[in-house]
Amino acid sequence: MSESGSKAKKKEYHSQDSLDPKRRDCILEYSKNGKLPCAVAFQIVENMGMPANEIGKYTDQMDIRIVKCQLGLFGHRPVKKIVKSGEPVDEPLKKAIHQKIIRNRLSCIDAWKIASEFGIGKLAVSSACETLSIKINSCQLGAF
Repeated sequence: MSESGSKAKKKEYHSQDSLDPKRRDCILEYSKNGKLPCAVAFQIVENMGMPANEIGKYTDQMDIRIVKCQLGLFGHRPVKKIVKSGEPVDEPLKKAIHQKIIRNRLSCIDAWKIASEFGIGKLAVSSACETLSIKINSCQLGAF
């Protein structure tokens, strides 16, 4: 299925009628030029008491793109991703990552948890994954 066909199917699945007006208006208020930064999306999640993946459903339906991934994986202009590899990964961090990976992938939420446990930035965890050739998947907002 083409990308445009896939988007059309998503839109069909997420009917405009099913969007809560308060939540829709909040997302519209905080988005700019059809884009909503990841960090702002999580502020909405907290303020509106809605599940993170629901933001993804709303933004899909509303043609709003999630940008500026807090893990540095997408939506950073002028480059697509800002995460870098190459820095040596210390053993405790490497062990924590390897304990959570499934099929050489670490979920977004587990990356966030590891960052919190180690008191480091989310970007540091994604950079460690990049160095270790581990992909991050399962975006909490449904962007990837």
